[in-house]
Amino acid sequence: MSGLLITAILFSIAGCITGRRPLAESFLLGLGVVGGAEFILGLFHVPFVVTVAFVLVAGLLGFWVTRSRPTPATQQRSNPATLIAIVPLVALAVIAAIVPLHDFDGRGFWLLKAKALANERAIDGPLFHNQIVNDPKNQYPLLLPLDAATVMIAGGDSDDRHVRWIYVFTFAALVFVIAQRVNPWCAALLAWIPQFTVAEGGALTAYNDIALAAFIACAFLELINAESPLRFGLWLAFLVLTKNEGLPIACVLLALGFVAFRRRIALSIVPLAVAVAALLMWRARVPKTDEEDYLALLSTLPSHWSRLVPTLIAVAKHAFDFNKWGVFWAAAVVALVALAWKKEWRAPAVVLSILMVYIAAYMMTQWKMRDLINVSADRLLMHVTGPALFAIARVSDAFVRNRYSRPEHPQKSA
Repeated sequence: MSGLLITAILFSIAGCITGRRPLAESFLLGLGVVGGAEFILGLFHVPFVVTVAFVLVAGLLGFWVTRSRPTPATQQRSNPATLIAIVPLVALAVIAAIVPLHDFDGRGFWLLKAKALANERAIDGPLFHNQIVNDPKNQYPLLLPLDAATVMIAGGDSDDRHVRWIYVFTFAALVFVIAQRVNPWCAALLAWIPQFTVAEGGALTAYNDIALAAFIACAFLELINAESPLRFGLWLAFLVLTKNEGLPIACVLLALGFVAFRRRIALSIVPLAVAVAALLMWRARVPKTDEEDYLALLSTLPSHWSRLVPTLIAVAKHAFDFNKWGVFWAAAVVALVALAWKKEWRAPAVVLSILMVYIAAYMMTQWKMRDLINVSADRLLMHVTGPALFAIARVSDAFVRNRYSRPEHPQKSA
């Protein structure tokens, strides 16, 4: 119970650092701000407790300063889609309260780092120098492990049960962000996708893919509305500090941000540049273990063009696997093509660009390509569900408007 309360309160307050936002968005902002601040200030060995205290005070100040400003309007007014979306979230919460974490990557990679961070109180302690065990994926970014370590420290216990609420709440927050800012029915669709609810990498595991999907969705929506370049930059910074894939994705979104924000994009570049510099500084301090160096492999891409078609076919098989995705990607592809046909390019550009980054990585890998695709493709497809749901909503809304705006019995001319 303590882990649940700490997770719900801590990250929601911290998320108010940029001003009052809807609760789901505040939670995701808090998730990024707490882990990001601990990582950046941890380079200078600022204690985690001091960092969290500073973030909480800044969050309370942000909430107080913007207390009289209206929050963005939501689309959840007595919509049956909200109830449909809540049902699987309640089921996930019940399971999370009873069943312990048992996924290998979550416990073997991410929570191993979280427990070391909670015990060592440093982002470059003995574990990260292989003085305790040979740490797998030693240079993976630490945003989510730092969040988990914060809950462990606050709860006074490093038991996995205290941190699993982070992953359930992150998925719930993503669902409600989609409900509020995209479409309630799309949120209901998201809540019932098996890949998010029961499969490997979903809300009942300690993977980082749902958090990455949530940050991408929020950055994309900020891009669409061109409202706050600073908040857009924060989402990009969180991407960089969450997973290795975050850096190329942030670069893709930043390139599109130049079109949306124009000169204001300078405010976005600042937090992104700080995050990239911090990640590079930290990686220079800790040894690499079994990570694949894709930057070094980039020069080999021209020699691997023969892998392109097999890679596309293999990824498509995962996307259209009904047991994990239902009809989601079939609907998403139709919607994305329709938007591209209408020259609404932002959602198709984001989805296609990010997927092509992953396709290139599969083509360059030194692992057996088909095996790597089989264990990771579904999780990588999760990352772009936000923009894909936006495309589905835009096309369905346009269809409904056209359907009901036409008179059923047009008057005959005299």
